[in-house]
Amino acid sequence: MARTEGEAPDGTFLEPARSLPQAERAAGLAVAGLRVATFAQMAPSVVTAVDVSQRPTLCLATWLVATVAVVSTAVLAVARRRPPGPRWACVEVTVATGLLLAGTATVPDAYRTGSWVGFQGAYTLSVACGLLGVRRRATWVTLLGVLVAARAVFVLPVLGSGTGAATMVGELLTLLCLPPLAWAGTGAVYRIASDADRAREYAARLARDEEARRARTAIHNGTALLKLLVERAALDPADGRTPSQVWVQAASEVNRMRAYLAGQEQLGPSPADAAPHDLAILVESVGAEFADLPLDVVPDLARGLRLGAEAPDVVVALRSLLINVRQHAEASRVVLHAEQREDGTGWTVTLHDDGVGFDLATTTFGVGVRGLVVDALAAHDITTTFESVPGLGTTVVLRGDRIPLVLAEAAATTVPLWVVPGEPRHGRPLQPGRRRNRRA
Repeated sequence: MARTEGEAPDGTFLEPARSLPQAERAAGLAVAGLRVATFAQMAPSVVTAVDVSQRPTLCLATWLVATVAVVSTAVLAVARRRPPGPRWACVEVTVATGLLLAGTATVPDAYRTGSWVGFQGAYTLSVACGLLGVRRRATWVTLLGVLVAARAVFVLPVLGSGTGAATMVGELLTLLCLPPLAWAGTGAVYRIASDADRAREYAARLARDEEARRARTAIHNGTALLKLLVERAALDPADGRTPSQVWVQAASEVNRMRAYLAGQEQLGPSPADAAPHDLAILVESVGAEFADLPLDVVPDLARGLRLGAEAPDVVVALRSLLINVRQHAEASRVVLHAEQREDGTGWTVTLHDDGVGFDLATTTFGVGVRGLVVDALAAHDITTTFESVPGLGTTVVLRGDRIPLVLAEAAATTVPLWVVPGEPRHGRPLQPGRRRNRRA
C-alpha cells in the first residue's frame, strides 16, 4: 500500500500542528479558574458586606454586577478555548473600575484592605491577571494603568491610619507585579508553542519531500530499464540479442518498486547488498550485472577494503551510473576501477567510458544521477566528480575520504558463491542511437 500524505518515511503519521491552540486553551482555563476562585472567596462575605455598608442597596448591586461579570468571563473563556480578547478585556476593566469607584461609597474605610468585605481589591487583581488575551503591549499597559489608578483611589482613605502608607504601597505593588508576571509567562508559553508548531510543520514538509525523493529514486532504475527494453523492442521486435541480464535487472527493479509500494524497504537483499561489504567484491558483483556492456572491471587494488553502512548506496549508485552508460554513452569500452588510496585516507572508484560524452555546462542531471548518486553518497561523506568532453567520453569518480571499517586481510576474505570472478569481459557496443542532452 502506498503511503498517504503526512506519513513519515518510517511509517509513523505526523500529528497536525496544535501546540498553540492547546496553550491558548490552557490559558483560557486558567483565566476562568482564576475568576471562579476569586468569586468563591468573595461569596461568604456578601452578608457582612451588606450589613456594614452605609448604602446596602448599592453594595448589593455591586456584588450582583461582579457575579455577572465573573460568570460571563468564565463562560466566555471556556467556550472560546482561549482567554477573552481585547474588546472583552476593555469591558472587564471598565466594570472593575466602576466597582472600585462605587466601593468608595459602599465599603467602610476599615474594610478596604485585608478584608473580603471590600472585595473590589481582590476582584481587580483577578481582572488584571486575566488580561492574557491582550497581546498588544501598549493596550495591555493602558488597561493595567487604569486599574492601578482606580485601585489607588479606592485605598486612598487608608492613608490616615498608622500603617496606611505601607498598606497602600503593598496593595499597589501587588497589582504592579503579579499581572506582568502572568502576562509575560503566557507570552513565553505562546512563543514556545508557536515554535513547536513551526518545527512540526517543518518536519512534516521534510517528510513529504523525503517521501517524494524516495518515490522518484525507487522507480528510477526500473523505469530506465523498462524504457530500454521498450526502445529495443520498437527498433526490432524480433531482436533476440537483448541480453538476458537486462531482463533479470528489470525484474529485480520491478520487485524493488513493488516492495516500495508495499511499504517495505525491499523484498529481499540483492547479492551485491549482502555481507561482506568488501569494496572489490561489490564492484565485481555490480559489473557482473552488465554483461552486455564492453566493461572491464579492475577492483584488485581495493581488495580487502571493507565498507560499512554506505555499501548499499555505493552499489545503487554504481548501478545507476552503468545504466546511464548503457542508455546514453554508446561506448566501445567501459572501465570500472576501484582502489584504496596510497596514503590510506580512503578509497576511490572510477567509471570511465569512451562514448559520446556531454557538456557539463549545459546538461541537467536527472533523478538518477542527482538522487541515487550525488545526494545519496553525500550523506556518507562520499564526493562525486564528473568529467566529460563531448565526443571523447565521461569519467565519474566516487571518493570516500574515510574508511569506516578496519581493513580485512585479503586471505580472510570469503568470496560468496554469487560473485563472478573479475575477469575482463568484452561485449558488443550498443546499437547507435540518437544522442541525448539529459543524463538520467
